[in-house]
Amino acid sequence: MIKSVSLKAFKSLPDVTVPLKSLTVLSGLNNSGKSSVIQAVRMYDRASQGKSPLLDGHGSASEIRSKFSPKEDSIEVTFEFDTGTTDTLSLSEGHCTHPSSGPVCCYIGAGRLGPQTVLPLRRSIDQLPFIGEKGEYVLDFLQKLSSAVIPLPLNHPASQGKTVIYELAGWLSEIAPGVKIELSTDQKSDSARAEFDSFRPANVGFGLSYTLPILVSILGMAASAPSTGWEEGWGQRWEEIRKSAGVLLVIENPEAHLHPQGQTAMGRLLALAASCGVQIIVETHSDHLIDGVRIAVKEGLLNSEHVALHYLSKTREGISEVLTPSLHSTGKLDFWPEGFFDQMLKNRATLARRN
Repeated sequence: MIKSVSLKAFKSLPDVTVPLKSLTVLSGLNNSGKSSVIQAVRMYDRASQGKSPLLDGHGSASEIRSKFSPKEDSIEVTFEFDTGTTDTLSLSEGHCTHPSSGPVCCYIGAGRLGPQTVLPLRRSIDQLPFIGEKGEYVLDFLQKLSSAVIPLPLNHPASQGKTVIYELAGWLSEIAPGVKIELSTDQKSDSARAEFDSFRPANVGFGLSYTLPILVSILGMAASAPSTGWEEGWGQRWEEIRKSAGVLLVIENPEAHLHPQGQTAMGRLLALAASCGVQIIVETHSDHLIDGVRIAVKEGLLNSEHVALHYLSKTREGISEVLTPSLHSTGKLDFWPEGFFDQMLKNRATLARRN
């Protein structure tokens, strides 16, 4: 597991260490630095695979170097692992030092796809499950892992079985009770399609399609071999890599397009997945999602020491700061930073004020 990520000369984070736990929640106002932390994690992951760490659309090393750091300083992203070891991505113009270690990382961005009539099947020499940053391969990912077994804590009461496909239906019921999902594939056209209650995704609301990659990635990354064993050769390799390197799931705004009830259920699901060995970093603007995490802690489903709640804000100069209230076993916080999901109280105070 990753114990912390340290950033140097990176955007609005010129010198900061962000502690990571089994479940790490990043919150804060827009442009406060949350996405920059996730960008750094993604860059490290790419570099650890021998790829260029630069992300499409984010610019060159000179563009993402912090204006608060000397121009000669290299950008550094350092992972500290719970084994006590560290590894670093170092980047400057024309130079990159690639880290050699890192977990199996799955990233689902805020720009994921909404309702689609068909989605592609992934054709790659590397047959390991891959969901795509936009969730574009979610049906291919689901097909590969549909019969994989979900650990007991993630079992949903409405599920009719303990495999990924059954548990997915159970957790989907938190968003749309009673909904049924059906998959079909066309190998000759390299495409797959999903129907919800026999309807196309576009006819059942945006939330189901937008949330599907989130639910599938959470369940899939936590799943283990089917009861009959893996039928394909990649299955055992997938199992061994995750066991040796660990699993990191990075999700942006999993609450989008969800009713508050669904947002709270999403927080609970994230907490349960974290209790099953999946390390999770999530960026959110939802107090309902955080309430779901807090309730899960209060109910003893996840140890409070395994949760980190980080609130990011910027100084007048534009440097990002990280405040980290402690979460108690009761689900309560030891302090509430200004701006940390306190808008409802402010609004109520304004409405209660006499004219």
